[in-house]
Amino acid sequence: MNPYEFAGKHLQPYKISGNEIIPAYCPMCHGGQNKDKDTFAMNTDTGIYNCKRGSCGSAGTFNQLLREFGEMKNYEFQRPKKTFKAPATKPETASDKAAAYLKQRGFSTETWQRRGVGCDGDGNIVMPYYENGKPVLMKFRPAHKVKKGEKKGWREEGGKPVFWGMDDCAPDKPLLICEGEMDALALDEAGLTNVVSVPSGVNDLDCIDLCWDWISQFKRVVLWADNDEPGQGLQRNLVQRLGAWRCSVVQNERKDANEVLLFDGKQAVLDAVKNAVEVPINGLVRLDDVKPFDYSKATRINSGIRGLDNAIGGFITTQVTLWTGDNSAGKSTLLGQVMLEAVEQRFPLCCYSGELAASIFKYWIELQAAGPNWLEGKHDTVKNGPIYNVKHEAVKEIRAWYRDYFFLCDSFGGIKEDNLFELFEYAAMRYGCRVFVIDNLMTVDANSKDNDYYRNQAQFLNNVMNFAHTHDCHIHIVAHPRKAQGKIAKDDVKGAKDLTNRVDNVIAVHRLNEKERQEYGCVSTAEILKNRLDGQQDIEIQLSFDERCKRFGMATDRVPKRYGWELTKVSLKEVEGLFNGKANGKGETGTPNA
Repeated sequence: MNPYEFAGKHLQPYKISGNEIIPAYCPMCHGGQNKDKDTFAMNTDTGIYNCKRGSCGSAGTFNQLLREFGEMKNYEFQRPKKTFKAPATKPETASDKAAAYLKQRGFSTETWQRRGVGCDGDGNIVMPYYENGKPVLMKFRPAHKVKKGEKKGWREEGGKPVFWGMDDCAPDKPLLICEGEMDALALDEAGLTNVVSVPSGVNDLDCIDLCWDWISQFKRVVLWADNDEPGQGLQRNLVQRLGAWRCSVVQNERKDANEVLLFDGKQAVLDAVKNAVEVPINGLVRLDDVKPFDYSKATRINSGIRGLDNAIGGFITTQVTLWTGDNSAGKSTLLGQVMLEAVEQRFPLCCYSGELAASIFKYWIELQAAGPNWLEGKHDTVKNGPIYNVKHEAVKEIRAWYRDYFFLCDSFGGIKEDNLFELFEYAAMRYGCRVFVIDNLMTVDANSKDNDYYRNQAQFLNNVMNFAHTHDCHIHIVAHPRKAQGKIAKDDVKGAKDLTNRVDNVIAVHRLNEKERQEYGCVSTAEILKNRLDGQQDIEIQLSFDERCKRFGMATDRVPKRYGWELTKVSLKEVEGLFNGKANGKGETGTPNA
């Protein structure tokens, strides 16, 4: 059952506004004595609901709503599919110029006609993408050798980026995946017809998510990526997403399959595929074969806190960071910014939060994403103080900005280890997540029949570190400290003694008292207790905090952080105004202390 099916059964009559289902009356309070209308809304993307009537205030997740109405047996809420436009272009018969160019690339007329290749009205080559017999995307390229600075290819806006040629592939045979349509044509020309191409080169693998059910049918996959660094990066990503157990890779000195066809002939193409090597099993390698570590080329995700990034050089994939701090010190809040920074750098992430309900988690994250310039406050009579919400005009842009890059394990209150890693693995393989957060260690039930709590926790950490290496990701873990006098040290972290020894980074967040604030000139500190790679430790970063938007910043910062969603929304003139201190009409641009 999804939100639309639930609404049809339990929320009639209702209307739909954007991504919200709004019934005439709240199903919990039914509008109260005054029969207030349109107070209840349920998000169709997340299933989160709430009632705005003060005396009701019902709020929660979709599965909570299903339990309330006895529908848990029908729970099958899935993330809504993206919408795409059918292509407007209809390929015409290829021109003589296009046919001559394709022949020059080594392709016979039968081969490119079999793939439906044609031309548009301007004479550009058109490569139609089909799914279940229907055209879903059109790609174009010039009908000549591309010159330096000339666009190599483009596609019609709004199309669905599936694998090129997927309709012509049989799942009972090995599937060949290459980097471009010309390489797919080269393999086809050599007689290997069970071949597809990724739709957008090395930079876009949405096709895996969109075609997941289709590609899951294949028991063996052969990858032929370009013989350059981007191509090898694509190969690594495909192996990671599709599973090493079924992948083999082509190794050839030529740049790509089309070049092999042109210079070495069809048999050389067949031999290259025949000699594809299986991806080796993890765990046993020759040291001589290990690629040397290059700090400058390592995949790193910045924290967004300048002092922290300068000290540790960013969060490197395959590593694990442990965060600690007293209750209400702000470790989870600071991690929220680390997650938003991953979104900003376009690293998909997945978070497990055992201490916050999904709706509250989202509220805090969106406050942080909005920042002080996009909040509106109102006086709350119960709190007897201001409460803040994101301005309506910014909400849509923020959610579009993080939508395909932020995933949440909806398991408030606790989760089994098996379930956690199952969700994490799915997020890594299907959505390409490279950052994972476990907040916190105490809310994960480790799998073990052993009654030794600390031994179980140490084994769980082993599994975390193995996951980070297997999926080339960075994992953040929150662990509470034991009761300590004064500042927290590594040995104060609650749990197995081995925890801080095994992880790569240990960071403690400390909320200063009034005396400490006067001494340090800031409201909080983040102290690096351990950094394995560079050996950094006992480094303190002084932080400011804006209570309104829950943002930390360097104590010396005077301009609030601006994420990508905001820079695309505001005009250059508005940007200049904000940076000149004119955004709120009071000349205030620094983040206030809390």
